[in-house]
Amino acid sequence: MKVGQEFDLKLVYTLVSNQDDWDRYEGLQWYAADEWASKNPDDSDVEEVLKRVREDRENYLRWGRETFGWAIYLFKKEVIKR
Repeated sequence: MKVGQEFDLKLVYTLVSNQDDWDRYEGLQWYAADEWASKNPDDSDVEEVLKRVREDRENYLRWGRETFGWAIYLFKKEVIKR
């Protein structure tokens, strides 16, 4: 990792998402929106929120599922003891 090297950091761990991780992340958002809407049916934003979530879900399933991902890189700064 070039960025870490520029700051004299040592890469000690990498975690890269897989499709199941991303599906879980997206799916929980859909679930949370549905739960919120069912508990707040009189909220003036319900229809707009549900519309946006439906559109986001369709886009994710059509295009995003194959392209989205994330990674976490853990770096360590070497401490010089004197």
